Amino acid sequence: MLNYYYCYVAAIGDVNHELLLRSVLFNESTYSSQVIPRRNLTETVQISLKWTFIRLEGLTWKDDYLVWDPSQYGGKSYITASGKEVWTPDFRIYNKLESSFLSDGLQAERVLVKYDGTVMTQPSGDLSTICNANIELFPADCQECSIILGTTAVNLRQMLVWDQNESIGGYEEHEDDHAFWKILKVEKKPVFSSTIIFYIYMQRLPSHYIYNIVFPASALSILAILAFFIPIDAGERISFGITIFLSFMVLMLQVSSVLPENSKSISAIGKYFLQLMCSSLVAVFSSVVLSYNERKPEIEKCKCRLNSVHPIMEDSIGNDDHVIAFNDNDIATNDDKNRTLLQPRNTVTWLKIIGYKKLMNYLRPVKIFDLVTLLACLIASIHAHIELYMIMTDTTCSSGT
Repeated sequence: MLNYYYCYVAAIGDVNHELLLRSVLFNESTYSSQVIPRRNLTETVQISLKWTFIRLEGLTWKDDYLVWDPSQYGGKSYITASGKEVWTPDFRIYNKLESSFLSDGLQAERVLVKYDGTVMTQPSGDLSTICNANIELFPADCQECSIILGTTAVNLRQMLVWDQNESIGGYEEHEDDHAFWKILKVEKKPVFSSTIIFYIYMQRLPSHYIYNIVFPASALSILAILAFFIPIDAGERISFGITIFLSFMVLMLQVSSVLPENSKSISAIGKYFLQLMCSSLVAVFSSVVLSYNERKPEIEKCKCRLNSVHPIMEDSIGNDDHVIAFNDNDIATNDDKNRTLLQPRNTVTWLKIIGYKKLMNYLRPVKIFDLVTLLACLIASIHAHIELYMIMTDTTCSSGT
């Protein structure tokens, strides 16, 4: 019957072979997308899975009903069809996270059907899976994530098989090069005939975070130390310290936007920023305390202004013409005082006194407090940098060995 129908249409003239092929293959009386594609219903459908780190490259299975001779259909060796037209496995990713990827199985995908009954499809779309990340060593952390692939347990005659031509042992890193991760190892573990779990061991590449976060934070920590050398009586010291503290806050917000929400552990870079921010906050507090203690009372300022005014001479006489007269004895007395003040003094003695005053100035409690605060901030900054450096230079991952 099939050959007769074909010969009849071919005799008409130009034939659309694909249209003819579709009318024969997808005839409702002989084919249904709801029926397992096996003439012997006791057989199992093996679904070959081809997967790389970047994407799910394809699923392949055999359909016994979608077979034809290409020579009878103008050499047509394959056709494309909708996932609703052919039988598709109930393929799912069980640990996906709020994604429309494969939400309806493979019904919305396009499939390629070959003349020998081989059906292939490559699912499209973005996929996010759940991974319990350990961010304690961020940005040089190592992660172990899993992807659970499988078919629904309702149909036990669907069996997932890893594509032997694309085995995990033949995984090549340059084909799946990632901007932020380095794949250390990939393992597969068949759980049931219809489920496969892939374990991915990967290490984060910290270069991006070093150049964009760690280096600016290190520069800010140096500026925070240099703020101690700004004079205390200058108001710029407090404003400079507050500016540095706010800059640390901006960088900290940038880091928190990258990290997943996790209350179990604090990341290494988070501890690094906390130490630097605390030292910056202590520097600002120290500047406020020193500025308050170095402030002179208002009475002393008034005394300074009074001392700078020329003393009023006694026995001065004023008349309507504003004529001022001075006593000759007073003038002579003032000249003697000036000569006494201008007499040379012992230079060595004054230098000793000046050095002693400077020493006592540095030994004041306020100055000692400033020096101790400087050393504490310097030690905290050095400790934070050394700790972060040791973490980032440790390239060993226990999960990838």
